[in-house]
Amino acid sequence: MPWHSQRCWPPARTRPRLPQDHDLSGLISGEWGENPKLRLNLVGAGFPQALTSRSTLPQQVSARPEDEGGWQYGVDLPGVPAAAGVYQIIAFNDINGNATYEPGEPFARNSQYLIYSVYGGDWSGFQFRDWLNIPAMSVSRGWNLYDASQPLGAGNPRAATAKLSGYDLPRGER
Repeated sequence: MPWHSQRCWPPARTRPRLPQDHDLSGLISGEWGENPKLRLNLVGAGFPQALTSRSTLPQQVSARPEDEGGWQYGVDLPGVPAAAGVYQIIAFNDINGNATYEPGEPFARNSQYLIYSVYGGDWSGFQFRDWLNIPAMSVSRGWNLYDASQPLGAGNPRAATAKLSGYDLPRGER
């Protein structure tokens, strides 16, 4: 009998996904007020000069564990974003409950950038207005992680071929 015509009862149970089961995970910290509705958003600037803001990615933000000083989170990156470019994951307090980041909602980010390149090799860098200036560097095809607080070279940037942990999002600590 073909597999799709067999009845399976009871349905198989799977464990819920933990933050570390996602493509990118870390800790959200800082002051968010009482009972924040934290969500994650992929924001960035693509080529040619297109802004991206997407909070519909598969994600999970856990309850606040007091002994760890923040919320553990996990989010999945799109296999291919809408445009090649420079992105960040931000955490935001979804005050109006519409699951979309709106200017004025409190947010947290870090100094690590996710660079999506269609081709590997030398990348000419990227500047967007006066607030984003990513230097020229060598990247791999696909997602790359660049930490702007560290010097280029010796693994910076690095290809994001496996799950990325430690992508912490501190609020008010930059």
